[in-house]
Amino acid sequence: MSAHNLSNYLTLLSKTPDYEHIFIKAKQLIEIQKALLKAIPAQLQEHCAVGRYADGLLLIYVNSGAVAARLRNALPSIHQQMNKDGFDIHHIKISLQPSIHPGSTRNPSRKPRLSRAAADHLNQFTANLPPQSPLKSSLELLLAPSKSTT
Repeated sequence: MSAHNLSNYLTLLSKTPDYEHIFIKAKQLIEIQKALLKAIPAQLQEHCAVGRYADGLLLIYVNSGAVAARLRNALPSIHQQMNKDGFDIHHIKISLQPSIHPGSTRNPSRKPRLSRAAADHLNQFTANLPPQSPLKSSLELLLAPSKSTT
């Protein structure tokens, strides 16, 4: 189905009584998302999404605890801006949803590597540990990949 046909289909579907309320709610959420992006600091915008808006409660999903903490600090100004933009918001709740923007997370297939200097220092430290030390065996496991690449 082409994009044009899909657009026509969705337009027709939005006018049917069974689905009209869904499209109205979706449009409302899009407008709230636009207002939220305008109200929050630019560096947080790609990490936040509107989850729900009902009865004066705005639920915002964030993808990390650090973003949640920064957003909480900005809540008074966000609340004021959103109400100024015409949304009747009494309370804002923040919820952690790590997968809201999967493209903004680090590539999980890429494994972190120790630098040569870090590996050398850890090797020297490990050599001075007692033979039966749990720390020594853990460090040897950590250092094993760096030894195989040398």
